[in-house]
Amino acid sequence: MIFWLRNKKNNLLTILLIIAFLVSFYSSAFSSSFKKGFPAPNFILKTIDGETFNLEDYKEKQKLLILYFCNNESEDSICGIEELTEYFEQHIIEEKYQVIMINSRKDLKEEDIAQIKEFWTSKKIPFIILLDSQEEVSNLYKIEVLPTTIFLANNLVVKRVYPGLISKQQNLMFQYISYFLGAEEKGVPKKDKKEDDGCDDGTCDPPPGH
Repeated sequence: MIFWLRNKKNNLLTILLIIAFLVSFYSSAFSSSFKKGFPAPNFILKTIDGETFNLEDYKEKQKLLILYFCNNESEDSICGIEELTEYFEQHIIEEKYQVIMINSRKDLKEEDIAQIKEFWTSKKIPFIILLDSQEEVSNLYKIEVLPTTIFLANNLVVKRVYPGLISKQQNLMFQYISYFLGAEEKGVPKKDKKEDDGCDDGTCDPPPGH
């Protein structure tokens, strides 16, 4: 009888350990899924004009998709998107990219949405603006600081994540955009392309120091 009880306890302990391992494994796999080289989680949000935006619809539509998580009440968000806009106007000639602004301000009312639209229009920001009023997408992408900029390749795989966008990060981000898109300044000829060096899909990591 004692032997049977002992075996039962051991079996129960083994089952509990297996369950704990599986829970830990899948939790770890989920938490690490949003990293460079992983597919970006899909989401559907409303634009500031009330239209439906589905991230999946942008697959294979551009060379670089930029998700810019922001809040127009954040000074850093405003400065960051203005400098990003100015950079594209000055350096990028071909339309190979799309910038999607994701406003993560909670519990938006109609008057708030109107103010957000008026604010960014006055700043002459041409990008699509999405409303993440329940912060579902911000939580899905584990956004902890605003602004956060996420680069997605044309297959919607994560290429880079820039949280906070301090000055040094912003300079690195612009360097990476130029490298990734093969950007050229207006009126300045593009340098000769290097021979294929075997990088995956023609995209390599930026030079050392990036």
